[in-house]
Amino acid sequence: MSTQKVTEQLYQSGDFERLSQVLEQNLEQCGWATEMRDYARSLIKADNTIHFQDLYEKLLKAATESFPSSLKVSMLQEIKSTILKMTDVAQHQQDQGQN
Repeated sequence: MSTQKVTEQLYQSGDFERLSQVLEQNLEQCGWATEMRDYARSLIKADNTIHFQDLYEKLLKAATESFPSSLKVSMLQEIKSTILKMTDVAQHQQDQGQN
């Protein structure tokens, strides 16, 4: 199954939205989202003339460096499990079509 097909299936099935919500909830629960909001506010407060691109680059660097590795692992496992289920269903449908 191609990347484009997987992406389409994730959207069509609602799994993309479900995975996004799970990620958002986990980031809120562990305090990461609050930490990033507070960091953004502090950057703006320190320099209220900061350009968007500069703010974006600083936030992206901080977000990437501080993203919880345990959450990364659990989300990757969840995504993998979801994709495997999708491919199993697609294979089953294909097998049924051949019979």
